[in-house]
This record gives sequence, C-alpha cells and structure tokens, in this order.
Amino acid sequence: MAKYCQNCGEELNSKAKFCAECGEAIISQTVETESTQVNSKLCGSVGFSDKINDPKILESIEKRKKFSRGCAFIMIPLPLIIYLIVSFVSEEVETIDALVIGGAISFVFFLFILLSLYISSAKRGWDGVVIDKRYKDKTRRVNNGDNWEIEHYDEYVITFRTDSGKKERCVESFYQGRAVDLDYYQYLEIGDRVRYYPQLNYHYEKYDKSHDDYIPCMMCKKYNDICNDICDSCGNPLFK
Repeated sequence: MAKYCQNCGEELNSKAKFCAECGEAIISQTVETESTQVNSKLCGSVGFSDKINDPKILESIEKRKKFSRGCAFIMIPLPLIIYLIVSFVSEEVETIDALVIGGAISFVFFLFILLSLYISSAKRGWDGVVIDKRYKDKTRRVNNGDNWEIEHYDEYVITFRTDSGKKERCVESFYQGRAVDLDYYQYLEIGDRVRYYPQLNYHYEKYDKSHDDYIPCMMCKKYNDICNDICDSCGNPLFK
C-alpha cells in the first residue's frame, strides 16, 4: 500500500518524515492505490440473445413438438375407441350412443390441442416493458369432502406494455404454500425490457442482464450462474 503526501500528492518513501517535493511533514494517513472493489461477475450481457436460432435450441423445440403430436395422435381418438369397445362388449351402451358421446369427447380434446398449439405459437411472441407488479391476497371456495371451505392464496401479477401498445399479464400463484409456476415475479422488475417466447418453457427473456447474478434456462426453467454459457441441468445454451 503506497503512501502519498496530503499536501501535494507526491508519492512518499515509506520511512520518510517529510515530503521531498514540498517539505510538508508526514502525518499518519495513507491512500490506497487499489480501486474500489466491484462486483466480480461481469458475465451478463445487454441485448436480446440470438440463441433462439441455435441448433440445439431448435432441436429441443422440435422434440417438444413431436411429443405433442404423439400425444394428440393418441388422445384425440382414444375416447371414441373406448366407447365403441364398451358398446361392443356391453348391452348397456348402444353403438350410436358410443359414437355420439365418444365423438363429442374426442372433439373436445381436438379443440383443446388446437388451443394449446395456438398459445405456444412463435407468431404470438412480442417485445415489451414491465410496467407494473402487484401482489394480491385472494380467496377461493374448495370442496373438502362433504364441505366447501374458503382457501386463501397469494397471487402475483406482472403487467407488460408491448411495443404495439397492448397490455399483457403474467399471473403466478401460491396455493397453501405451494408454488404454482412462480418463475418470473422475483426475476423481473418494473422497467425491465423483455421478449416473450410462447414456444419455450421459460417465456420471458430480459434485455439487460448485465447486473444479474443468475440466468434462467429457457428450456428447463432452471436458474444458472450468470457466467454459465450452458445450462447445468439440461445442457441447452443459455440466452446470453
């Protein structure tokens, strides 16, 4: 640790009693030459990542789509098949009734899957800004056996304003101390610019990550150290 003259700023000999430059007497004060300590984690970036086009990310998205198509292929005709089998082995269900009831349930499954595909479509993505965060203590009626009870739960709401001027909301809840999709409320702050990815498991990418200590994986939703480039859990690239 170097010593400097308090009068003229000249560097002093460690054993000197007077400044060789101005003659000022040395007092028992020192000035540290080391700069003020700063956050050592400077791994976060500013700007939206281009990792959405990374081959590994595209491969993971395609695997999800294939899994969804496989489930749809099984789930949509399943109710109709089950009712038809029941009508063949039992006299209590007529074939026409099986066609009507099973077909109706299969059609509902079909509509549900279409809605899921629409919700997860990449075309529904947007850029925007967090404009509000609110916590609400709410109640609901739940059936507990033969009785209806009032259950208290916590609701966390983030409001966004998109670049097109629309308002979007993200609602997360705690039911009886159990988190239900509470991924974003503690990560995003008012004023943060974000990009919404409906096709990914973790939907919101923050624009400015330069002051963060951790970063979420957009595929498995696990949080990683900000200096990581690859998710420790699933091995997918992090959006940095």
